[in-house]
Amino acid sequence: MDTPGFITPPPGLIPPREDTGNRTERMPPRTSLPVFNPPGTSQASAPTSLSRTWLVVLPTGARVPVNGALLVGRNPVRFDPWNDAELLPVDDPARSVSKTHAVIEAADDGVRITDLHSTNGVSVVDSSGAATALTAGAPSPVAAGVTVLLGSFRLQVAQG
Repeated sequence: MDTPGFITPPPGLIPPREDTGNRTERMPPRTSLPVFNPPGTSQASAPTSLSRTWLVVLPTGARVPVNGALLVGRNPVRFDPWNDAELLPVDDPARSVSKTHAVIEAADDGVRITDLHSTNGVSVVDSSGAATALTAGAPSPVAAGVTVLLGSFRLQVAQG
């Protein structure tokens, strides 16, 4: 019998239900992707007292303080071990920056930058203009005044 507004499937198209009870079963948890945890660093908690203030200077001239961890990308998202990190979305017309491209973390002697396995990588430009690509997943120390390339997007590390 057809009900107005509903379509009845032909016989045999939908298999009969084996369980007609109302029992609820818990599904096994999903497995998550592996997370990189650098040895000897605690990234879950931000440094509480740094003797220096570090900044990321964007091409627009905006100066963003680095207090703990800063996830940078076109539309960055938090994930383990950076659940408490600040997010820094950047406008990259060339679209060379990944969604969550890198993490920048403050340290007493500078900052550490970790390429989060981005598509176009992270490079550090020295005073002679030569760019050195960073190893994905490995935190690399960066001193004040250094230019960093996220793909082709430039930003600078400064001391405040």
